[in-house]
Amino acid sequence: MSLKYRCLAASEDVTTKEYPVAASQFFYHEGENLVYLDGSGHVTKALTATATLIGWAVVPKGRGTQAVSDAYWQSSATAGADKMLVVSGNGATFLLPSDGTPAASNIGNACDIIAVNDGTATTVDIGTSSTDVLVIVDLGTTQGGSTTDVIVKINPLKYQADT
Repeated sequence: MSLKYRCLAASEDVTTKEYPVAASQFFYHEGENLVYLDGSGHVTKALTATATLIGWAVVPKGRGTQAVSDAYWQSSATAGADKMLVVSGNGATFLLPSDGTPAASNIGNACDIIAVNDGTATTVDIGTSSTDVLVIVDLGTTQGGSTTDVIVKINPLKYQADT
């Protein structure tokens, strides 16, 4: 569980809901941890080409079902065996790591994520705009982040409906 990367602000249009987790999902503790729901309604780690998001996952402490690294948590090989809290809503903003050093000129830009389901670092791709799942709303340094962090919200046009 990251104490640095988190949901920063929430208003009345922000919800938290617990969902079952898809099988064998890797969540890097110091990563972006954005998620979508698969066809069965299970939380699934959003990958680089994911086009819609349900929200941001609050990753449990520890390693989950893997014994290799403290850097990430892995869900059970059985879909639905684990549950995870997800933060959703247009009023939610998140402090997340990026793949570069953002500048004030990045604020307002739509961007993507860089992620694979293997437990490696996951970041906001501030230089790419193809899926446009996020919008940069500020620099991470304004909220205690490093010079490579950004504050984002999920693009309202890219929210996935709850299944």
